[in-house]
Amino acid sequence: MISNKKINPLLKSSIIYIVATIIGQGMTFLGIIVFTRLMDQNDYGLYSTYYAYVSVVTVLIGANLHYALNNAYIDKKNRIKEFRKSVLCLSFVIMILSSVVVLLAGKILLNEFSVFIIVMLLLHSYGFFVINYRMYSANMENDYKRKQWLLILPYAFQLIIPILFMLFLSQTSFEIRVIGSTVGVCGIAVLLFIEMMRYKGKLIDINDWKYALSIALPSVVMSISYMLMQQCDKVMITNICGSSDTAVYSVIYYLGYAIIAVDQAVAPVRQAWIYQKLDEQDVHEAGNIQKWYLVVIAILTTGLIMAGPEVVKIIAPSSYWQFEYIVPFVVSACMMMLYRFYTEITLFYKKNMILSMCVCVCAIINIILNAVLIPRAGAVAACYTTVVSYFLLFILTGIVSGKCMKHIYSKKVFLCFILWISGVSVLSYTVYETMWIRYIVYGSLLMIILIYTYVKRSEWKGGIWKK
Repeated sequence: MISNKKINPLLKSSIIYIVATIIGQGMTFLGIIVFTRLMDQNDYGLYSTYYAYVSVVTVLIGANLHYALNNAYIDKKNRIKEFRKSVLCLSFVIMILSSVVVLLAGKILLNEFSVFIIVMLLLHSYGFFVINYRMYSANMENDYKRKQWLLILPYAFQLIIPILFMLFLSQTSFEIRVIGSTVGVCGIAVLLFIEMMRYKGKLIDINDWKYALSIALPSVVMSISYMLMQQCDKVMITNICGSSDTAVYSVIYYLGYAIIAVDQAVAPVRQAWIYQKLDEQDVHEAGNIQKWYLVVIAILTTGLIMAGPEVVKIIAPSSYWQFEYIVPFVVSACMMMLYRFYTEITLFYKKNMILSMCVCVCAIINIILNAVLIPRAGAVAACYTTVVSYFLLFILTGIVSGKCMKHIYSKKVFLCFILWISGVSVLSYTVYETMWIRYIVYGSLLMIILIYTYVKRSEWKGGIWKK
């Protein structure tokens, strides 16, 4: 029966990207298993802090120019390769200028790192920008093959090369891991940079630069604020509680990151799809996509909450077993995922500045809550402040999106998802002490989701299958 139907390209590409993301993030989880055992806990926490800075500087060093690619594939279809080349050249200019600023300010703002580590941080960050830039292009071209490798190779190289360095140099220090990770990411970035520069076209096209900057620059504040929301916890925990607490926080953070990783794989595909539908003014399938997507995330989230303690025991030594982090981390990851639905619509209508203001406000609230609560309640407080901040961001972006275009996604469906996750979280606290009860509960909840989905399958069919 299914063989007579054609799978929607969104579903096809999403499946490919989820599989590639699972493999790539599997490398990250394997890295946790390896490096929490190879490295001293303080060094592991320090590397986690360094990596948090990489995430923030990646936005700054490339000025978010990859955001302009989504709109350019709509507005500049006939010369997209030339546009991509010129804007990549612009990113290199911005990288040089921003690197000078970071190096001059680095010894003041990043006093826990040496100048050498700051240079590595800059190279690492620009390498990630180039990889993201090429992935955004692959999204819009439905280039499944290229993107699946870009989802895997950076994480694989960040695992393999530091391990090789540690083996050959007989050292397991923070510095060796930084060097190995940077070499792994930059090696891929150099190849991608050369590939994109091979196309004909100007290196400097002022009109293209203006177009790209008009879209990208307003989103820089948004992205930096977003990264601060994600990463400021680690920096503040290191400064307030110490790098050992940051190490514990970072390990369990990756449990919730499994949801974010799946969403990061699918969201660009969904964004390319919704851009095309908004351009055609045909969004009637968006509600069905929303329902199927949230069902999958609900299954994943419920499993992570119920099986979280066993996962943590597998990936890290006993000194990292602080299970009270699990539920708020997973819930905050869900909030991160939800707000992206509205962000895609807002970005299409180029309301970047308003969106940036929303993210900035929530980032400031998160920092303030951390500053107040972490000294009193410890590192676990940062998990709960993140939940509050992202829930507020979801509400604000929903309001902004509604002013651009209403009735794309169902608020009732979002509310049902939030109530489900909240109920599972509360339930988990009552059964956490006994593993077999948790798994019985998860099995029962899974059956409820599957039965509900089966009953609703014909109603939701339009968003997944096309004749």
